Amino acid sequence: MKAKVIPLHPDDSSASDAQEWIVRIDSGRLTAQERQDLQAWLAQDPTHPKLLDTHALLWCEAARANFPPIASGSSGPVEAKGRSFTAGIGAPSLNWLQSRTAWALAGLITMGLAFVIWGTPIGKTFSPAGAPLAMPTSMTTDIGQHLKVPLADGSLIQLNSASTIQVAYSKERRLVVLDKGEGLFDVAKDAQRPFEVMAGTTTIRAIGTRFSVLRLPDGRTDVTVFEGVVEILREQTANTDQPLRLAAGQTVTAKANKMVLQELAKPALANKLAWQEDRIIFDNVTLDEAIAQVNRYSRIPLRITEPGLMGLHVSGAFSTSDVPVFLRSLEQGFGLHVERNAEAYLISRSSLR
Repeated sequence: MKAKVIPLHPDDSSASDAQEWIVRIDSGRLTAQERQDLQAWLAQDPTHPKLLDTHALLWCEAARANFPPIASGSSGPVEAKGRSFTAGIGAPSLNWLQSRTAWALAGLITMGLAFVIWGTPIGKTFSPAGAPLAMPTSMTTDIGQHLKVPLADGSLIQLNSASTIQVAYSKERRLVVLDKGEGLFDVAKDAQRPFEVMAGTTTIRAIGTRFSVLRLPDGRTDVTVFEGVVEILREQTANTDQPLRLAAGQTVTAKANKMVLQELAKPALANKLAWQEDRIIFDNVTLDEAIAQVNRYSRIPLRITEPGLMGLHVSGAFSTSDVPVFLRSLEQGFGLHVERNAEAYLISRSSLR
């Protein structure tokens, strides 16, 4: 039986352009001119938006994959957040995730994924209110892993540890559903298509800005704006109240029936993004809040066994990859007792006190 051969069209200039745009988007925020160039390229041909989406998905999947070592001509491991890769493209050595030539190879290796991605839905389907949306695409990070997700319009999402999003674009709307965890959203400006992030009963709407959204296990949602302005709507009040407008330097915590707004100084804003450097910084926060944050980076949960300890205030800076250091600081700096059982780290008052 003759094997079916699927042509890859390596000389397709549109595919090459799409690959180049993905590399440029992933390398950092696009300039105003680059955004205009991208919009012009997308408008040139009706196949360009989907082509860019396809290569963005391949890029993300390649970044998450564990490729086996290559016996000869290996260029050695390439480090990425939460992952290690080994790529062999022959001498000389190349940064596999950043080289345009190596990216073309990645496209060849992972091209089969495109048929799966576009042939069947990924993740659960949903139909929020509004215009019909395109097929959702799901992205998930493991504990301790970061992931960059470049989108077809030039926007960029950076996912923190243990996070899941679903992305669905239509002609009228750009929608991201944050199922859990945290994302940093660098939004390309498009006044005709607002960019919305749905986190539980909270919706964050932007046109072109930079903000983060964190869903906490207790049902709270934290939104912090680093550039521009966003609007926040709650499901309970969407038809009665005006949306809350949040400007750069402001953060809001959306709880069950209220929203708490705060102004943040520059150091506090920087602390919000410390996870990008694999760090977590506490500045006079309650122990309960600190434990909730550390648990996002730990495979073994931390639990406070005495309610009276939850209001204890702590400060410090820790590596997200070294939870035992945080636990030792609780013992040595605060005189607490940490005990490990089969299910969790149990935190209590010291038996010596």
